[in-house]
Amino acid sequence: MLAAPIHRLERRTTLTAIAATILAALATVSCTNGSSPANTSAACAAPGVSPHEIRVGLIYPDSGPISGELEAARSGADARFGLVNAAGGINGRKITYTWQDDNSSTSGNGTAVRSLFESSSVFGLLEASINADGGADYLRSNQIPAVGLPITNVWSDPSYTTMFSYPSLITGGPVSDVVGRYVREHGGHRAIVVTTETASGVQGFDPPLAKSFAEAQVPTTTVPYNSAVTSPAEFVHRLPTDADVLVLALGPNDVLPIDAAVNAAGNRFKVVVAIAGSGDATIQKYGSSVAGLTTFSTLVPFRANLPAQQDYLRAVASYAPELQPATQEVAYGTYIAADILVQGLMAAGACPTRTGFINALRGMQNYNAEGMLAGKVDFTKTHQAINCLIFTRVNDAGTAFDVVPDTVPGAPSQTEWCGTGT
Repeated sequence: MLAAPIHRLERRTTLTAIAATILAALATVSCTNGSSPANTSAACAAPGVSPHEIRVGLIYPDSGPISGELEAARSGADARFGLVNAAGGINGRKITYTWQDDNSSTSGNGTAVRSLFESSSVFGLLEASINADGGADYLRSNQIPAVGLPITNVWSDPSYTTMFSYPSLITGGPVSDVVGRYVREHGGHRAIVVTTETASGVQGFDPPLAKSFAEAQVPTTTVPYNSAVTSPAEFVHRLPTDADVLVLALGPNDVLPIDAAVNAAGNRFKVVVAIAGSGDATIQKYGSSVAGLTTFSTLVPFRANLPAQQDYLRAVASYAPELQPATQEVAYGTYIAADILVQGLMAAGACPTRTGFINALRGMQNYNAEGMLAGKVDFTKTHQAINCLIFTRVNDAGTAFDVVPDTVPGAPSQTEWCGTGT
C-alpha cells in the first residue's frame, strides 16, 4: 500500500516562487488512467520488481527550510500512483514507494539517495527537491533512473542521462525567443530586468531571460533590488525611463509590492512580466492593484479545464484529499513527473529493468501530459529546451489571472506561445 498521506498542506506555492524565494531562499504518450495488460506471473530480477509490485523511491524535504514549500509534492505522487493502481497497475504490478527526507540539504539528498538504493530494494527514483544534485552523481554512476520536479539545474544537465523531467525555466536550460517574442507582440522594445542583490539563485533566471530577449532583439538593462534598503515606491521612482518593459526576476514577496507600486505611479510600462506571483493568493491580497501583471509557466493552468486536469482533480480527491487547494502547482508538477515515471514503466515491458526503462523513455517524443504541458517534450534529447510557454495576466478588475491568447495569424495554438526554437 502507499504510505499514509500527510495532512498539513495549506500553502499555494508555485514552482517559480520556490526557485525565486528559496534560491533567493514527458513515440507519443499520455497521462492515461489505465495500465498495461496484467502479467503477474513474470518473475523479474530487477531491484524493486516483484510479481505484484514495483517499488520506487521518493525523496522530498520533510524537514529543513524548504520543507513547507514542497510538502505538497507527496500528494501529487499519491494521486498519480493511486490512479494507475486503481486501474490495475503496470502489467498487474502496483506502484508503491519508500520515501526519504533529504533535510533540505545537498548532503542530506546524497545520503537519502544512497540509503534508498543500498538499504532498500527500489527500482528507481521520484524526486521533489531543490538539492537533487546531491545524489545525481550516484544515480549516474549506477545507471539508476530518476524522474523529478524540475526545480534545480541538474534536471537540465545533459551529462545526467538517467535523469528525466519536463522543461522549466527554473532549471536554466536553453530557452527560445518566446519571452522576448511575447513582449514584442505587446509593444515592448526595451526591457529592464530587476533582480536581487542578495540571492544568486534568482539571478540564475537572468541568462535564459537575457537570451530570450536578445533573440527577439529586445535590449535589456539589469537593475538590482534590495528590499531592506529601498522601498518599492522609491525603487519604482528611480527606474530608468528609456524602457517600456519591466521584468521582475524576484520572489513573490518582492514582485507584488513592486508591481503595485508601478500601478500606483501610473504604470508607464507596456508589459510587466514576473517569474513569480501567479496564484489565488495574489488575487486575494492584491486584486486590482496588480492589474496587468503577467506571469508564465510550462504548466497549463487549471482554467483550461482539460480532461487530463479533471482526471488529476479526481485523483487528488480520491488518493490525496489532504491537499487543499487541489490546484497547488507543486502537487500538479509532481503529478506530471510521476506520470513520466508511469509512462517509462509501461514502455519498459512486462519485465522492466532499469536499463530498459531508461532506453524506453529515451525513445519517447512529443510528450505533453495530455495537454497539461506547453509544447512537447522530446526525451530522445538529453536536455529539454523551452520553446513554448503559457502566459497569464491579471485582468483589469484584479479578479483572476486570464490566459493571454496568441492571436498572431498562423499561430499553432491560441493558448501556447511558442518561439522559433533554440
